[in-house]
Amino acid sequence: MITVLDELCVGCGHCVPFCSVDALSVFGRAVVDPDLCIGCEVCIEYCPNTALRWVDT
Repeated sequence: MITVLDELCVGCGHCVPFCSVDALSVFGRAVVDPDLCIGCEVCIEYCPNTALRWVDT
């Protein structure tokens, strides 16, 4: 599952358009919808602040 490190996310939204399943949105900070996220990790590559991480659940 992808998670957002709130202390690093500035809410720029740069990651949002790279999510092919629309699992990302921004409400002050990036938010990942775990029901939609397929774990492709593309958003991680495009986050300029390295605020997105993969965590095993």
